[in-house]
Amino acid sequence: MQRTELSPEITRIVLTPADDVPFHPISFQDQAGEYLTQTGCVFTRRQVWRLSGNNEVRSVLQTANGEAVSFDTESRTPAGECWSAVLRFSFPGSPVLTGLGAHEDGIFDYAGKSEWLYQHNMKIPIPFLLCSDGWGLLVEAGCAMKYRGDGHSFTLELDAVNRVSYLLFRGQDCADILRMLSACTGLPALPPRWVFGYIQSKERYQSAAELVSVSREFRKRGLGLDCIVQDWMTWQDGCWGDKTPDPDRFPDIVQLTEELHNLNVHLMVSVWPNADCGRDCDAFEEGGHFLPASRIYNAFSPEARDLYWQQCRRFWMEGGADALWCDSCEPITDPDWCGSEKRDPETRYHLIVEASSLRMDPVNMNLYSSYHLRGLQEHWLRDYPDKRPVFLSRSGGIDSGALGAILWSGDISARWDVLSKQVTEAIRVSCSGIPWWTVDIGGFFVSRKDLWFWKGDYPEGVRDPAYRELYVRWFQFGSMLPVFRSHGTDTPREPWAFGDGTPEYAAIEDILHLRYRLLPWLYATAAQTCTDGLPMIRAMMVAFPGEPGLFRLDDQYMLGDALLVKPVTQPLEACGGETEIVLPAGCGWYNLFTSAYTKGGTRIHVPVPLNQFPLFVRAGSILPVAGHAESTADLPSPAREILVYGGADASFCLYDDAGDGMGHLQGVFLRIPLRYTEQDRVLELGPAEGSMPVNCMITVRFFRPDGSAGMETVHYTGTRCFVRDTGV
Repeated sequence: MQRTELSPEITRIVLTPADDVPFHPISFQDQAGEYLTQTGCVFTRRQVWRLSGNNEVRSVLQTANGEAVSFDTESRTPAGECWSAVLRFSFPGSPVLTGLGAHEDGIFDYAGKSEWLYQHNMKIPIPFLLCSDGWGLLVEAGCAMKYRGDGHSFTLELDAVNRVSYLLFRGQDCADILRMLSACTGLPALPPRWVFGYIQSKERYQSAAELVSVSREFRKRGLGLDCIVQDWMTWQDGCWGDKTPDPDRFPDIVQLTEELHNLNVHLMVSVWPNADCGRDCDAFEEGGHFLPASRIYNAFSPEARDLYWQQCRRFWMEGGADALWCDSCEPITDPDWCGSEKRDPETRYHLIVEASSLRMDPVNMNLYSSYHLRGLQEHWLRDYPDKRPVFLSRSGGIDSGALGAILWSGDISARWDVLSKQVTEAIRVSCSGIPWWTVDIGGFFVSRKDLWFWKGDYPEGVRDPAYRELYVRWFQFGSMLPVFRSHGTDTPREPWAFGDGTPEYAAIEDILHLRYRLLPWLYATAAQTCTDGLPMIRAMMVAFPGEPGLFRLDDQYMLGDALLVKPVTQPLEACGGETEIVLPAGCGWYNLFTSAYTKGGTRIHVPVPLNQFPLFVRAGSILPVAGHAESTADLPSPAREILVYGGADASFCLYDDAGDGMGHLQGVFLRIPLRYTEQDRVLELGPAEGSMPVNCMITVRFFRPDGSAGMETVHYTGTRCFVRDTGV
């Protein structure tokens, strides 16, 4: 056993097969005593097998994931040996244990639960565990693994390793742990500003003409839009996964992106890791760059990654695309993504792990998407240094934020219980160290088929008022995530599909307006995440370490330091038109929609008409906001208004930059320290930092606990100035 103290707060443990018999417990303690003990470690030698044969195609199957190629080979040959390992830990008390990535069941506290960590459509395995007692454990392994907790101890079963190492973080609180985790694994890369606007997607737009037409309709209606997404089938029929556009439907990519960019709309295009036929398939096959018995490119190979990028660049990137949607980069899910009955977790795990291990090194099986994304990022930065990389990925690793990747929760179904679970998933994903995350607003599967995963409740889609209500609530939730994106199949997703003049259309319009109004604050909060590593979404146990009674709340969260979010996860008829929210103690809270003030440390029931949801601003917050905007290109720099919510001292750092490119890393940005003193009722705008000039008029609005408000205007040119709340 090798124990290295990397810092007073971080310890690395390295274990080899020679350390398991006899195993000597490893204690972790500080001045308060022992907080974690490794009580066991067992290594077992295991054989690695690989598929082999003539690799000739037997058939092409149509699956829920698209076309899949079946091969005429069943032979397996030995491919070396490795070890499986079992690690056992115990801990005192009854803390919350969370993290472990994104999964399907909406579990927040894993202290007495189990989880299976492997790549799948609705699973993102992150081997990081966060404890409410102020420690975190990161297993430095790329294999599939199982976690099993029993309340006072837990076991990690690692499928394939050569050795075992892990990092143990000890901090003052959970926020401290997440900052340290990010510093170790890579601080998040700041996406371009447009990523924080609204992203419109569906399965799927049929042509370049339709992409432009839909974007023009957004502009005609004055609705916010920053990106439109082209899902699969950009290729010619029969050439699944080929990155050559169909010349009939996408005749000129340069013209397409120019038309969209003239509308201030960006283009994201779907690219897949498999190429079943066509130009790309031939190139991979000629170079020997497919995984065994598959048409999935070998992302572990530098040469294959280079070829994959050349294919992405040839038409789409050179044509002006702004983002790549890295779909299906699990990449082997078909053995379980089928059938009418959902299998038990252990069976599902073994189906995917076995099929994957026969095609790739099981030691790195869970890292396919990380290698895939890293290859794309490295090539992007080399070839387009003035454009920030943007990748939407269904899977990723602990380094996804540093790679510029936005992760999402996969192909979920449109049901109220799924929406509720997605709220918990969002909170837990942030506790796993993932900064950029989103969902398929409205659920991907809206109708119901004889497949275990295709279980929406609304076969009539937008024609059903019940679905329209669910969609609005999902839309509200999505607007309070780092990335705001609608997507799915079975029914349209454009706002006007919900009916002109309907309450649902009005509610969607209101939420789009709210998102764009908050964008100066959101972008500055995202920039802070890239500086200190703390995700924008914060569990209650992360945001309020002094209130243990809040630690197990898994249906409300903080967005940044200021906003308390409680998504509505029941229909109005079921919830009686109101939702309960817990307001943490130690400060007061303002209803963002009404500005009404409520003291903290209480549970209240909030009316939730269709166009509102519980959204509160912490007293002692500063929110820079915009006016009406139809895209991030319309936003004022740095803000049109500054909202000061009194009742406590406040501080915030207003941030702006060019919105894209890498100039912000060379000092081309604007940073304005803002500080409000409650006793003096004065807002200070500190000296501007960075090389971006500033000369603007800003309206400052003061909100007070007694319900009154004041407004002042300031001309800010970058020098320190003060704005007093005069009570007017």
